[in-house]
Amino acid sequence: MIQLFPLVSVIIPVYNSEEYIAFTIDSVISQTYKELEIILIDDGSTDKSAEIIARYADGDNRIFYKRKQNQGPSLARKMGIDIAKGKYIQFLDSDDILINDAIELLVEKAESWEADIVAFPFCFCAQNGVKRESGKLQFEQITGVGYLNEILLGKAYWSLWSKFQKRSLLQENLIDIMPHISFGEDVIWTTQIVLAAKKIVSLNKAILNYNERPSSLSCIPVFSDEKFEEFKTYSRWIEDTIKQKGLVKELGESLAFFHLKNTFMMILWRRFDNIGEEMKRIIQDLCFYPNLGCSLQYYERKVIDAYRFSTWFGNFKLMRYVRKGKIYEYFSKRLPYFRYN
Repeated sequence: MIQLFPLVSVIIPVYNSEEYIAFTIDSVISQTYKELEIILIDDGSTDKSAEIIARYADGDNRIFYKRKQNQGPSLARKMGIDIAKGKYIQFLDSDDILINDAIELLVEKAESWEADIVAFPFCFCAQNGVKRESGKLQFEQITGVGYLNEILLGKAYWSLWSKFQKRSLLQENLIDIMPHISFGEDVIWTTQIVLAAKKIVSLNKAILNYNERPSSLSCIPVFSDEKFEEFKTYSRWIEDTIKQKGLVKELGESLAFFHLKNTFMMILWRRFDNIGEEMKRIIQDLCFYPNLGCSLQYYERKVIDAYRFSTWFGNFKLMRYVRKGKIYEYFSKRLPYFRYN
């Protein structure tokens, strides 16, 4: 049993979420754990989100509501952190739903284990009503570096809302915010937070419903030039950060896996910039980390083998797959990794 009841700050950035923000707020105010402050940051919504939030704020004195000009989720979250007073912070997106005892379970785990972060599984909820669990995390206790290794290998998630953390981690370690990035901002935040954590533990129960929406950035198979630049920016950022922190020895193989998957993600988006150089790096990584070969899917292996022969033959084979539509057949099978990692 929990002897102390520390304050928990739930931070929810909101932008044009009138269709579902009420469900998210309801799931928080109905928590069995009552020592909450609920911080809603309206990031310049142009729909009725502000009216809905204001009604809730009038009816519950635990709700703090701030409205700001639209600058993206990173600065909205940062404003929430600056307001927060809780020992712990739980981020939510404006369409996430917590199960009724989610915060109670998280606080109990964090306090009993004296953990910096509690990571947890969740459920993907499709619009057609299909619901599936993300899968249990494969550790009970782990270091920050170990957890980043799990994420890079696709065994855990970048998403901020799948972690419950001490407020001090966020206050003291968020050096890079990168407000101009809307695709991949969780990568930037999560990397900094987990590397600062001494102890991360897992909860063995899915406590959050993540609603899948076709308009989500991560659901779009062909990105704009702007989103593709953001993808390249955060990919470079994480590699540079790992090198700067001297973690290449511990994370080299998982970083090679991350690069391999990102390269094929570029192909799926029909982005072939410097593809020959990217394939050359993959081939070198496979020589240095032979275990990576076990992770290759059929399509990946065929393309890489063609590039082993020559760059010209690799390009020829790749374009042939694209023309035949094989690339999108592969995409449909590999979508879960790309969308939620």
